[in-house]
Amino acid sequence: MSAETIEHNLEQLHQASMRLIENTGVRLHHPEMLGLVASNGIRVADGRVYFTRDQLNAWIAHAPAEFTIYARNSEHDMRIGGDRVEHVSSNAGFPFIADLAGNRRKARFDDYLTFVKLVHATPAFNMNGGVMVTPDDLPNDVNLYPTLLYATLVHSDKCLFGGMGGREESRNTMQMLMALFATDKEGLVKAPRIANLVSTLSPLQFDEKMLDTLMVYADHGQPVVVSPAVMAGSTGPVTLAGTIAISNAETLVGVALAQMVRRGTPAIYGSATANADMRTGAFTIGTPESALAVKYCARLAKMYGLPCRGGGGLNDAKNVSVQAGYESMMVQFVANQEKINFNFHSAGGLDSYGAMSFEKYIVDLEILERVNHYLADLNTDETHMALDVIEQVGPGGEFLTQMHTALHCRTAPFATKVSLQGALPAGQTADEALFGKIAQALERLLNRYQRPDLPADGKSRLDACMQDLGIDVAGLGRRMHPHPAEA
Repeated sequence: MSAETIEHNLEQLHQASMRLIENTGVRLHHPEMLGLVASNGIRVADGRVYFTRDQLNAWIAHAPAEFTIYARNSEHDMRIGGDRVEHVSSNAGFPFIADLAGNRRKARFDDYLTFVKLVHATPAFNMNGGVMVTPDDLPNDVNLYPTLLYATLVHSDKCLFGGMGGREESRNTMQMLMALFATDKEGLVKAPRIANLVSTLSPLQFDEKMLDTLMVYADHGQPVVVSPAVMAGSTGPVTLAGTIAISNAETLVGVALAQMVRRGTPAIYGSATANADMRTGAFTIGTPESALAVKYCARLAKMYGLPCRGGGGLNDAKNVSVQAGYESMMVQFVANQEKINFNFHSAGGLDSYGAMSFEKYIVDLEILERVNHYLADLNTDETHMALDVIEQVGPGGEFLTQMHTALHCRTAPFATKVSLQGALPAGQTADEALFGKIAQALERLLNRYQRPDLPADGKSRLDACMQDLGIDVAGLGRRMHPHPAEA
């Protein structure tokens, strides 16, 4: 598709979204937020807000084009915006763990801890936590995410991702961060530590829980990732352009709302928009429509001067399979090519956000390395062009025994960690050999994990905060470290 056609499409999507925002409006299921919007001169009627184009543009302009999320270890600080691509493997509440055959079981707390360790040991990721899986063996109440956050803080010093949201959970999160980092609210504003999703209630709505989350995070200056998941054919028109127009309208209004709570709040233009399967009604995310939505998410966000969220290894496959591979590669490749700043769901997901897989996590790391290797393109300097070597070898020669080959053989070609190349090991099928390599890579990555230091004074303040929230820190510690040597 030509650049002119894409520019035309962007303008059409923009104009359609502005028409929806001005004429149809966006419903907010939140009286306090409706009052805040009205107090800022925006028309409110029957629970809907109607921004004019000028009003919307003025509020969006307060959101920074780039910002930093700060980790406990500054080596993992994340600069979000511009053409930088940050991959994030944190996922949002996957209830199951899938094995290689696709058999699913309910996720447990020890699965969550394993993923935290994998993310910490993976150099590609600078953010940890979230609700990568929802442990079935923990109470699913307002203290679920604070419990998971505590486990993440003990096991990792990377930037942080938020939980399932809501007013009380979000406030408890802020209390924990202020306790750990010995700061107040303004200290968090100056050095944001955590980002969280604000999902819309498509079409053209925000529910109370997500608006509560937005208000608490914005009040504390923490980044919000406004992310519609409009489904073409069910919560949006079956034709993708109209669905993206709804998604764009919802995201822009969400960004504006965050600025009304606190001007300058970091806000990421997000999209999890894709399509519904018209044969079953199921939400499908490993489709060409999903990749197109990612593409236009990136283009629209950059047009508005906002950082963007999209990606990553999305698929509808039930197990680690050829389907999982080609669907994940398609969406992840587009996200990297379009320079999605906050590349979410980058590793481990299966079954349309339904399950996490340790083996798929390893496969997705391979996909990321392959995509990055391709997008790095050619190096055509003198060493890589190697004309002197070519001239020395001459017609009919060979390069295998040249010193140039010996010097660069470990760095020039892409070195796969899991793909099968060459002859199969004797006595093994292709699947046995491939899955064996995946298992070995998983074991190596887990063995690489080393728990970072958590200063005693910070840990003491954090433990006291947890006790105030009614969480048994000692019992939690025993679950995280069942063997005394791990404590």
